[in-house]
Amino acid sequence: MKTSLSNILKLRKPVSIGFLMFFTLYSSAITKPVNFDLQEFINIEINARKNPVIIPPGVYRLKPVDRQHLLFKNLRNLTIIADSVEIVCSETTRAITFENCENLTLRGLTIDYDPLCFTQGRIIKMSEDKSEIEFKLDDNYPRNFEKRIEIFDSKTLTLKRPTYYGWSDFIKIGNGIYKINKGNKYKYNPEFDKEELGDILVTNNIYFPNGYMPHALFSNECRNLKLENITLYSSNCFGFFETNGTKNVYLNCKLDRPSPEHDLYKRTQRMRSTNADAYHSKYAYVGPQIISCSAQFQGDDCVNICGKYYYSSGGKGNTINIIPTELCDLSVGAVLEILTADGQKLPECKILKMEENGIPSKADIQSLLPLKIKESIKDGVKSPTAKLFTLTVNCEINIQPGALVADKNRMGRGFLVKDCSFGYNRSRGILIKASDGKVIGNKLEENWMSAVLVSPEAYWMESGCSDNLEIRDNQIIKNKSTKAISIDAKSTTGQLAGPGLHNNINIVNNRFVDCPLPCVSLSATKGGVIKNNSIEQGVNLVNSKWLNLEKCSDIITDFIEK
Repeated sequence: MKTSLSNILKLRKPVSIGFLMFFTLYSSAITKPVNFDLQEFINIEINARKNPVIIPPGVYRLKPVDRQHLLFKNLRNLTIIADSVEIVCSETTRAITFENCENLTLRGLTIDYDPLCFTQGRIIKMSEDKSEIEFKLDDNYPRNFEKRIEIFDSKTLTLKRPTYYGWSDFIKIGNGIYKINKGNKYKYNPEFDKEELGDILVTNNIYFPNGYMPHALFSNECRNLKLENITLYSSNCFGFFETNGTKNVYLNCKLDRPSPEHDLYKRTQRMRSTNADAYHSKYAYVGPQIISCSAQFQGDDCVNICGKYYYSSGGKGNTINIIPTELCDLSVGAVLEILTADGQKLPECKILKMEENGIPSKADIQSLLPLKIKESIKDGVKSPTAKLFTLTVNCEINIQPGALVADKNRMGRGFLVKDCSFGYNRSRGILIKASDGKVIGNKLEENWMSAVLVSPEAYWMESGCSDNLEIRDNQIIKNKSTKAISIDAKSTTGQLAGPGLHNNINIVNNRFVDCPLPCVSLSATKGGVIKNNSIEQGVNLVNSKWLNLEKCSDIITDFIEK
């Protein structure tokens, strides 16, 4: 059956489009549509020197090439307008890669997946202690499971319980019916184990017969990349992920689950948007500018801005030994942030020379074992392919094994998170490990961990410490844990650092509604202002003190302890 272009563009059904402009309408469900080669269309327009490139409105089903559905590489000073355009990714691999682009704008695009990157079903049976759960998949949800489980309330359609990590493998016991248990270490806890019959179990779904790349929109080595009015409904991992960026802009971008009326199939309301973080920035020379964006119902943090730590097996004189667990991209001239094993920040120093120096010794590996670092990172140091690097620096050093080293100028300094709406996720709202940035005018609702957390994370080897932050005019509603705004830092040995790890942290004019106390907590901080924050007490109060200060100095505050 053929139909006109004007009619086909009114429908949210993926259509087949060839360059002879034949259009085919698929009726109720998506049934093997012919792929539209949108990549070729865009390449032809670029080669014809079109600027802007305007994509015809419509809903297009794409097939990945080399594990990504679209690739933009080495583009300069170009705008691509995709207003009223939706792409449906046909495999759970990357949607779009941006590589080495400058002053590139992509505007208006909506991105979804078929099959989805997750699946869901209703709990139909539980053991008395809730250690074993049976669930039945909802209609029109995929069934190629991978464990990343969340449980949602069937009435509120929001998270019912905190994340549990000890799940066993799925076992199929009937048509669309599966069971899973919480493992041998599980002990019932009524404070956490609140799931009930009828609640909705969600977990990852995978389908990538032609290979896998993580994340929906990924950029590397891009400068002034602008993503505007982008809507993302699903992702196999992060939603928007950048590495090595310079002041990339995310404007009016939206990460959410679509309404049933806007879904690809007739099915129950989706519970999850992306499987992991919404906006994630690593190793940025200048941090991202996230403005008037939103993120809800994703499987991890809303925002994470960070750099990379390298494990040090010690240093003396003017040399430091490091053992990278992945690509080592430190370079001569880099300014280093150095944290000792007991959590002290040393004065900055610069790399003068860098050379490979054999493999880690048995003593190097042994010193790593007791540290509070992710096991997979420890495995990287213990790997037979691990290498030892020696850095010559311009200052005197005396550090023990367990210290951390990072490039201070590649942590996302100069970031901005402004006028955004984030919430209904299992973890943090805004996670900051960078300096000289602003978190202003945001609305954060029902984050299950801190709404705003400023802290390096040795466990993940994510740097760094933060100086000169402005956290103001934010509204935080019904945070699920204490310390809705938390400034914190712990070393690889788990010790709380003293004043000066963070410096000049200003928390002003924020509003807390129905948040458990304390709402604000600072540690390891020297200098800053905490004033004019309003606390509208709710029912989940832990104590009567809204501000907690530990190992801090020179903090100006209007808090009066009663």
